Amino acid sequence: MRRSILLHILVIINVLQVFAQTPEESYRHAGELYSSSDFSGAAAIYRRIYDEGYRSEDLLYNAGNAFFKSGDISSAILFYERARLISPADEDINYNLQVARSRVTDRFETLPEIFFVRWFDFFSLLASTNTWAVLSLALFVASLFFVLIFLTKSAAGGRLLLFWLALSSLILSLLMLSLAVRNNSLVSHNRKAVVTCSIVTGKSAPGDGGNELFVIHAGTTVTVEEELGAFTEVRLPDGNKGWVKEECIEKI
Repeated sequence: MRRSILLHILVIINVLQVFAQTPEESYRHAGELYSSSDFSGAAAIYRRIYDEGYRSEDLLYNAGNAFFKSGDISSAILFYERARLISPADEDINYNLQVARSRVTDRFETLPEIFFVRWFDFFSLLASTNTWAVLSLALFVASLFFVLIFLTKSAAGGRLLLFWLALSSLILSLLMLSLAVRNNSLVSHNRKAVVTCSIVTGKSAPGDGGNELFVIHAGTTVTVEEELGAFTEVRLPDGNKGWVKEECIEKI
């Protein structure tokens, strides 16, 4: 009996020590657990750091690896997707994401995406929202500067060049602004989500009384269409829609 009490006390002390660590110390501790093959322990710490509001490509990528090694494929896909939002061109992230997706039960014939929309999304993720916004502001100021010189320049020579410089700067400013808005939408208001429950039934209406429309499994990526109480309407990669329990999905 005393031994059992002592064991519980030691466990509580270890837990309190983990929570008393700084994010940097917790991150290093998670890496040590991962190196010692305690993948579940490492994944739990990575998720806690994420829930505390810390974001980085390495954190999200390592969390995905830890969840994958621990057998939690849906969480691995979730964190790989989050890492890809920060670094869309990273080959390791994209490769590991594809490997994790190959372990998902569901297979869909996805609806084709317009190529320039796909490339615009990819390009918008190459820099942060703030970076695109600063570039947009700088180009807008430059366009005003060129316009001012154009209006005050009396000689005809060079006025045409100033006109085109002002127009080009303005167009590029609007493009940078569009990239900033799109980046913010993808990173901060992403409508994609990953199914986290083992089996989820999509229904025709929110609640338990609707007709069953489809059955999906953990790891499937869906798009959130509407939220109502404890239920969320999602769209599958093949275009079908249905209502599922909110607790069974987690937004990217």
